Amino acid sequence: MAKINRIEDLDAWQEARKLCQGIYLITNHFPKYELYNIMKHLRENGRGVPANIAEGFGRYFFKEKLRFYGIAKGCLEEMRNDIYLSYDSKYINKEIFNKFINQINKVCKQINGLISITLQFMKKH
Repeated sequence: MAKINRIEDLDAWQEARKLCQGIYLITNHFPKYELYNIMKHLRENGRGVPANIAEGFGRYFFKEKLRFYGIAKGCLEEMRNDIYLSYDSKYINKEIFNKFINQINKVCKQINGLISITLQFMKKH
């Protein structure tokens, strides 16, 4: 396993960034009347996932790390809800919907891994 020294070394953060980039790309095509509704909410949560992973990574105390990883998961689940809403509202097609749900699932597993590793370190220290 490679040593993780910087946030850029963290797979969860890298995948969350990709997810955020995708959110920005698809929301550019949403109707203008959604600018301050679903579009804004998706973008906020899109930024929130990698941002909270980064903040957790940068924290010194294990409980702080867990708190921010938990917030990242919350943002991710809100994003999942909004992707369903986007599909139901016909702003995205089934292919794009599936792509985002798969990426959300991938990032969720990676955040769960960060939480598990942090809990293991807490038990040792």
